[in-house]
Amino acid sequence: MTHVNPLRLFAALLVVLVTFSTIAVADEDLPAVAIKEPKVGEKVSKYALKHLNIERLWAELESSFRATRKLRVLSRDKEVIADLREEQQFAQSDLAKGDAAATGEMSNAHYLVLPKVQDFKFYRAATPLPNFDSKYKRQDSGMIQLTVQMVDTTSGQVKATFDLSSKFATSSQIVNSSGGSPDTTHFTEMAKDVAAQLADQFVAAVFPMKVVKRTSNGQVIINRGSDGGIAMGETLEVFFAGEELIDPDTGMSLGSSEELVGTVEVVRINPKVTYAKIVSEIDPQNGPINTGDIVRRPQKK
Repeated sequence: MTHVNPLRLFAALLVVLVTFSTIAVADEDLPAVAIKEPKVGEKVSKYALKHLNIERLWAELESSFRATRKLRVLSRDKEVIADLREEQQFAQSDLAKGDAAATGEMSNAHYLVLPKVQDFKFYRAATPLPNFDSKYKRQDSGMIQLTVQMVDTTSGQVKATFDLSSKFATSSQIVNSSGGSPDTTHFTEMAKDVAAQLADQFVAAVFPMKVVKRTSNGQVIINRGSDGGIAMGETLEVFFAGEELIDPDTGMSLGSSEELVGTVEVVRINPKVTYAKIVSEIDPQNGPINTGDIVRRPQKK
């Protein structure tokens, strides 16, 4: 019979407890985000509304934010909150053991995310083929456009507004019928696309990409990994963060002034960091690309 050393067992349990405690504390330090149920604008037709799966869109938005590993996503689904309340009431009863959920408190969000579907189309076009009975040329297509407000819950200030869009179009097919509607997988793909766009832009607003190290071989390491939406070969601009700018009317901070110092090209993407080679530097002697510089995608002209 194998004997287990009690001291080793205790040490192993202690390591596990410390590890989970560290993870829990780290998670608590992350900004909390609550994504409200997407609203629908007047531009969306009654026909399109039948194919607009708000629950799926909402789920993809929350999933994309969780995947960043930089944010805590708090549910604002009424059914989920009701289930949480029920569990908390049970935890406070005499039937419960332990203190899980016993406080009856839920976290407040640092940021509210308010999505609105401004436009949505999801349709099937079928044209009869001449000289053929019951033969049609069919194509499915669709698009979705969202505007999303990012609101600071402390001040009530709209910190940013994001415009997102996605579309699809299938190749034409010869079929025997003209009815039906596009497969729902096309909607899911569009929902995933706009959700990923939003997560990337939101994280960039809260946590700007930065140079964490300049290597000796003319490369920089950026604090964004495979979950950051960066693509191989992508060109990024690098800025030096200068003095803080203050609005003379409100006295509020407008962020730091930024001075372009160069460009880099992505050459390797790791799970947590990205490597990019330095392509150009405006003043390599007096203002080289260095640790702490802000990295941004070029603005569309």
